[in-house]
Amino acid sequence: MDILEISGLLEKYMDAKWLRNEVISNNIANVDTPNFKRSDVVFEDVLKNHLKESAPRLALTTTSEKHIKASRSSVGVKPRIVVQNDRTLRNDGNNVDIDKEMVKLVENALSYNILAEQLQRQFSLLRSAITEGRR
Repeated sequence: MDILEISGLLEKYMDAKWLRNEVISNNIANVDTPNFKRSDVVFEDVLKNHLKESAPRLALTTTSEKHIKASRSSVGVKPRIVVQNDRTLRNDGNNVDIDKEMVKLVENALSYNILAEQLQRQFSLLRSAITEGRR
């Protein structure tokens, strides 16, 4: 993968993390709403499947290192919101566990920050390559 592909995937991953933050916040906001069912964001499995499917079946042969290599497009990779109807924790029909949601919110925020740092490093590498290491 080249630097632009990696940056594109990091951007998609950050978008999914942002959406997951909104969904978890919605779950927390509705912790006392009767018959509310928690939602979650599915992205990691979608991304893995996309990467497996988009891998070139045949290796491309290049005769020069200047030739463009086959790249994977991440345009079709989108997170999905899934409502979990399978279990209910309380008598009012609500299945939100506030403790689990708070842990997921913190985990998601930390991983978002890690992805932001990685994307910043990718742009720093790209900037260094463009300026040939000069400032």
